[in-house]
Amino acid sequence: MADRIDALLQFLARQQRLRRRELLGGLLAAGTLAACRQAATPTPTPAPAATPTPAAQAPAGEFAVPGYDDPNRWKGRSIVVTSWGGALQDALRKTIYQPFSRLTGCQIVEDTTDEAKLRTMVESGTVEWDVVDVGTESVIPMGRLNLLEPLDYSKIDTTDIFPELVLEHGVGYFYYSTCLAYRKDKFPDKPPQSWADCWDVQGFPGPRAFQKYIQWGPLEAALLADGVPIDQLYPPDVDRAFRALDRLKPHVTVWWEAGAQPAQLLTDGEVYLTDAWIARIQFLIEQGSTVLGYTWNQGRLSSDSLVIPRGSKNVDVAHDFINFALRPEVQRAFALAYPDGPANKRAFEALPAERVAVLPSAPQNKALQVYPDYQWWADHLDEVVERFNSWIAR
Repeated sequence: MADRIDALLQFLARQQRLRRRELLGGLLAAGTLAACRQAATPTPTPAPAATPTPAAQAPAGEFAVPGYDDPNRWKGRSIVVTSWGGALQDALRKTIYQPFSRLTGCQIVEDTTDEAKLRTMVESGTVEWDVVDVGTESVIPMGRLNLLEPLDYSKIDTTDIFPELVLEHGVGYFYYSTCLAYRKDKFPDKPPQSWADCWDVQGFPGPRAFQKYIQWGPLEAALLADGVPIDQLYPPDVDRAFRALDRLKPHVTVWWEAGAQPAQLLTDGEVYLTDAWIARIQFLIEQGSTVLGYTWNQGRLSSDSLVIPRGSKNVDVAHDFINFALRPEVQRAFALAYPDGPANKRAFEALPAERVAVLPSAPQNKALQVYPDYQWWADHLDEVVERFNSWIAR
């Protein structure tokens, strides 16, 4: 069992690097669609983790956080916090790391998430990290391998946190979405609004793209296209999903592997419909694109979680950092800096309506989407992925 979980964890780690965390970094740095094309090429091998460096001391927007009014609270203490780099980590630094340091006196040292490195640290007894940002799909497998400290929820206030984010060994702190995106000029009178529309090649003609990783959306999309109600997806009928995928497969011209690809494929007119990370599409819309559209309906929510490696030397400060990251004031600041969705329901109370409208976990958007059963995926991931990869290759 441990070997199977280990293989699953290595698989998730590899795909997270190739698929998830080029993020918006290239787009934000270059400000051009050319950067989107460049980011679409998967990296052959994972980049080595960065050398830990103190968080930049540029002034962050100052805001008050109730319960955090003692700048000497953790004076003289430091913790190492990891995430995925790029624009995401820039936003985390400005809205979480620096404010926590300012309000508690704790020094934050940054590093890059690497699940394999985390396991090596824990098993060798030389744990250097204190709080690690991982995809929520990794939390249960890591917990089964005894790599993580169980979270003490007497020290983390989850009163206003969406309940599906609260796990034994980790807690989700932001959402992102994969939804149906399309070219508006190809469907000017009747835009596609569901996965059934994506599967309807007569009513919505044209080439499609779809992602190559079943664990991040295609399984749920296929079942929704086949008529399964959104609240009855789990446990999923995998055979039914593959029968539905069989019907779509002849019309898929690109199986995308990196998050920048869908927006570029749509922009170039190479495809008319695709699943896509909505932050990518929304960014280009805000930059002036008039051809891109999307629907939140039947989207697939995912999340990132904060965990504490087993053997951390700063478990007390780590718990307080996680509690801080979940406060509504902090979540609100992050949502303004980066287009992912807050985990705290109260974060929406003071956000501008136009910002709320583009956040994955905004009440009106979240109600239309499905959140995965990560327990089911932890139990079935390897067999479903193996079947999907064989199916793609046929």
